Amino acid sequence: MVNPFLKELAEKIYKAYPKLGDVLLVFPNRRASLYFRKHLAELIKRPVFPPKLLTIEDFIGNLSSYKVPDKLELVHRLFKSYSEVISTKETFDKFYFWGEMLVRDFEEVDKYMVKADLLFKDLRYQKILDSSFDFLTEEQVAFLQSFWGSFDENLTENKVKFIQVWEKLFAVYENFKAQ
Repeated sequence: MVNPFLKELAEKIYKAYPKLGDVLLVFPNRRASLYFRKHLAELIKRPVFPPKLLTIEDFIGNLSSYKVPDKLELVHRLFKSYSEVISTKETFDKFYFWGEMLVRDFEEVDKYMVKADLLFKDLRYQKILDSSFDFLTEEQVAFLQSFWGSFDENLTENKVKFIQVWEKLFAVYENFKAQ
């Protein structure tokens, strides 16, 4: 049976560094650090100072003079951007749930360096899909076509609103990033 990577790493770190408290490890996310900590705890038989475990986000954040605002502030800033770009009478408390999701989505766009202008295109039109997204697999193209194709059928008030917001989402994203 093959040991999980994080278990092997815990074993190697435990053997190589008798003073674990002097070790700093950077992980891609919190989940990986939690599993590493669990595997390391299984090896330790005596009281020791644990190694410092950080996510890459926390590590870079500690090196930077910039600080990421808390979630409430980010959603509030997004609401301001959203209100500037999209004429809406929506209140902040009604926007909050949708805003939280949008903040996470925008963070993913930045984290994975997605071309936001392409991501937020209205992909109902085959020519745009063919010319802009030639890197997609046939399966991905088919999914996008079926997703947007269903919007043309029975355009309800909610679908029309969704399309209107989607068409301006790149402008919201740009405005939010500028802030």
